[in-house]
Order: sequence, then C-alpha cells, then structure tokens
Amino acid sequence: MDSESKNYELAYMLSSSIPDGAVLAASGKLTAAIEEARGMVRRAETPKKRRLAYAIKKETNGYFGWTTFAMARDAVAGLEKKIKENKDVIRHLIVEEEIETRIPYVRPLGVRRAPVLQKSPAISTVAPVQAPEEKLDLEALDKKLEEILGK
Repeated sequence: MDSESKNYELAYMLSSSIPDGAVLAASGKLTAAIEEARGMVRRAETPKKRRLAYAIKKETNGYFGWTTFAMARDAVAGLEKKIKENKDVIRHLIVEEEIETRIPYVRPLGVRRAPVLQKSPAISTVAPVQAPEEKLDLEALDKKLEEILGK
C-alpha cells in the first residue's frame, strides 16, 4: 500500500431478492473487490435485513452492511466503479473516516442547571436610588473585631 493510504468506510444496501444463504457471498464479493484494489479490510459487519424508509429501485427491504478498510486515495475511484457494476448492490456510500481529536464533554449524572430567571415586563427598569456612602473608621472596626473574637 502507498504511504498516502487513508481509512474509509463503505456502507451498502444489498437487494432483498438475494436468498438468505447468499447474502454472505454477496458481502464477500465486496470485500474481495476491496482487496483486489490493494485495500486492506479492517472490519466487516455482517449484513442484516432492514425495512427501508422509502423504496429504492422498487424494493422496500434490503440487507444493510458496512466495511471499514484502508486504501490508497487514487484506488477508491476504481473500487467505486466495481461496486456500481455489482447488480446485488442497490445503494452504497464510501466516506473517509475522520478520527475525532477532541474529548467530548459528558455532564455528570445528578447535576442540574440553575433555572434561568427572566425579567417580567411589569418590573420597571429604573435604576435604584443609592444611599450616600458612609466613611469607614478602620480603627473602630478593628476594636469591634477584637471584642467579638475575644482577643
């Protein structure tokens, strides 16, 4: 493999007209196509039968599977062409895997946020009147503290 190889994921939908026993063989054809294109299969998920949200090529059910692999960037176009030629595949998608570098924040259980208070329209927005500031007598304050603390 080239030093420019990337990690990819292939998600595919196989036709529901394939017999149950032949699903693994059809999935194996896709894995073989990856290996023929000098790719290295990292993980392959066994296709499972799913009901589709909408009809694709007049089919309402299909076998959904996915495979992760590493391959040179320039070989992906050839793989895409081979997959399109396969009549058992009704839909597919190849995407480049991105490794998440940030650590996701998970809020601990049992911690609740304080409710956000909103201003009521009935409350006026006039600034409150402030009393004139009193001058602090630091010596008197120190004496009071010594009396309270018992020194």
